[in-house]
Amino acid sequence: MTRTNSRSVFASRLGFAFALVAAMTAILAGVITYIAWSFAFEGYVRRNLEDKAAYVASQAAEAYALFDGWDFSPATAIPQVAVRQDISVQIFDSDGHLLYDEKLFALHPHDSAGPASADQNYADQNYSSQGVNQGLQILRAGDRDVVTAAVMVDQDGESVQVGEVRVYAFGSAGLLTNHDLEMRATSLLALSVSGFVAIIVSTVVGLSYSRRLVMPIQKVTDAARRMRDGDENARANLVGDDEIAQLGITFDNMADAISRRRERERNMTGDVAHELRTPLMSIQATLEAIQDGIYPADTEHLQIISRETKRLTGLTNAMLDLTLLESHKEAFPLSHIDLNEPVNASLAINLARIESMHLHIQTNLAEGLLVNGNVSRLQQAITNLLANAARYTPAGGTISVRTFKRGNAAYLSVSDTGVGIDQDSLEHIFKRFWRADDARGRATGGVGVGLTIAKEIVDRHQGELTIESEKGEGTTCTISVPLVNQ
Repeated sequence: MTRTNSRSVFASRLGFAFALVAAMTAILAGVITYIAWSFAFEGYVRRNLEDKAAYVASQAAEAYALFDGWDFSPATAIPQVAVRQDISVQIFDSDGHLLYDEKLFALHPHDSAGPASADQNYADQNYSSQGVNQGLQILRAGDRDVVTAAVMVDQDGESVQVGEVRVYAFGSAGLLTNHDLEMRATSLLALSVSGFVAIIVSTVVGLSYSRRLVMPIQKVTDAARRMRDGDENARANLVGDDEIAQLGITFDNMADAISRRRERERNMTGDVAHELRTPLMSIQATLEAIQDGIYPADTEHLQIISRETKRLTGLTNAMLDLTLLESHKEAFPLSHIDLNEPVNASLAINLARIESMHLHIQTNLAEGLLVNGNVSRLQQAITNLLANAARYTPAGGTISVRTFKRGNAAYLSVSDTGVGIDQDSLEHIFKRFWRADDARGRATGGVGVGLTIAKEIVDRHQGELTIESEKGEGTTCTISVPLVNQ
C-alpha cells in the first residue's frame, strides 16, 4: 500500500509539473504570438492601405492633368474607385483643403472652371452638425491613424505636388477596420482555445509518461528492498541507454559485486576452517598421545606441535593480510621507485634459503625502470613468487629473475625449472588455498594464498600478474607495472 501510494504521489507530482510547464509555455507562446501577430497584421493592413492610397493618387493625378484642375464629376472616375464599406478615401489640395471624402460627399461639385469656391467652414460645419465626421476626427488624431500618398503631376517638365490622398479606416480607432478587429478577436479566441487544449493534452500525456517513467525507478526500489530483506538474487533487470536504465544496470552490477563478495567470504570461511582443521587435529592428536603416555614428551613430538603451531600462525597472518588488501582498508602509499629496488631486497632476504635448498639463482636486471609503486608490498609479492619457485623446484634446479622494459610497462619475471603445472590447473592458480600439488604444498609449509596475495598487490599497482607453465618443464611468473612518464 505504501509503495503504491508513493508511486502515485510521485507520478502525480511529475504529471502536475508537466501540466504547469505546458501552461506556462502556452501562455508565453500566446503572449509572444499575440504581440508578433498584432505587429505583423497591422503592418499588413498599413501596406494594403498604402497601396490603395498610391493607386487613388495616380488616378487623381491623371484626372487633374486631364481636366486641368480638380474635378469630381462622375466622368473623372475618382468617385468610382471602390473600396470596402469600412475604408474611406479623402483628397486634399496642395493648401490642405479637403476636396473629397468618399464616404460622405464631394464638397466641390464639378464645373468647367474647376473646383467650386465653396467655403471650407461650411464643410467643417456640415461634418460636425451631422455627427458623422469620423474620418475628419481620425485625421485630426494624428498621422499614425492614416496613410497618405502625394498627387504628383508634370508641369513644365517638373513633377509638382498638387494634392494629397489620405486613406483611413472608417468607424475604427486606428487603421484596423471593424472587419479586421473581428478577425483579430476570432484569431485570439482560436489561440486561447488551442492553448487550453494543449494544456489538457499535455497534462494527460504528462501523467501517462510520468507513470511510465516511475515504473523503472520502482523496479530499482523494489530490488533494493528485496536485497535489504535478504534476497541476494533481487535484480532490477533494466535495459537501455537512458539514465534510469543505466541506474538499474549499475544497481544490478553492484548487487552482483555484493553477491560475489558474500560468496567469496563464505568460501573463505569454509577454506579457512578446512585449512585450520588439519594442523589443529595434528596438534590435538599429538598432545592426547603424549597425555595418554603413547608418545613421550620428547623433542621430536614437541617439534611436531611447534611446526603445526607455526603453520597456524602463518595461515592466520596470511589471511589477515589478504583481507586487508582486498578490503582496501590498509593505506597503500605509492611513490616513484626503481623496480629493481624491491627485487634486490627480496633476493637479499631469500638468497640464503634458496641456496640452502641446493638451487641455483640467475639474475638479469635492466636499469632505469621507474614505476609508481610501494616497495614493501612489491617486495612481498616478489618474495611469494620466489618462495613458490623454490618450493616446487627440485634440488639442483635453477631460478631466474629478470627485469626488462616492453612498451610503456616494466616487467619482472621469475622462472624455475621445477615440476610445472598442467594446463587444467592454471585457471585455479590464484584461488585461495589452492595448490597444484596439495600434499607437497603442505609438506613444504605452504598455506595456499601466496599467489592470491601477490596478484592482489599487483592489481593495486594497476599492473598484471600472469603465469605460464608446462608440466615437468617449469613455471614462469611475470609481473607488469606501468612505467612512469619521464
